[in-house]
Amino acid sequence: MNICSLIVHTKPTQGAEVCQRLQGFQGVEVHGGTEEDKLIVTIEDEGESMSPVSDTMNALRDVKGVVNTVLIYHFGGEESMEEMNREIN
Repeated sequence: MNICSLIVHTKPTQGAEVCQRLQGFQGVEVHGGTEEDKLIVTIEDEGESMSPVSDTMNALRDVKGVVNTVLIYHFGGEESMEEMNREIN
């Protein structure tokens, strides 16, 4: 399981519109910031049916009205650490 939080900067006055677009992504939740055009967003992937968090983060940058995304926090759990160790070795 991966969980990350981001700030999604939008074009001026487009925070609410972008918020609606982001809610169409599986695992994405918007927690606020629409009035400031700086959305507080979390992405969570659980299970095989979802794209990796990194793919979702990249897709958010391409949403109409998004200027920039900034990763604030990432938690990957034990599975992610084991996978990383396998890739390194």
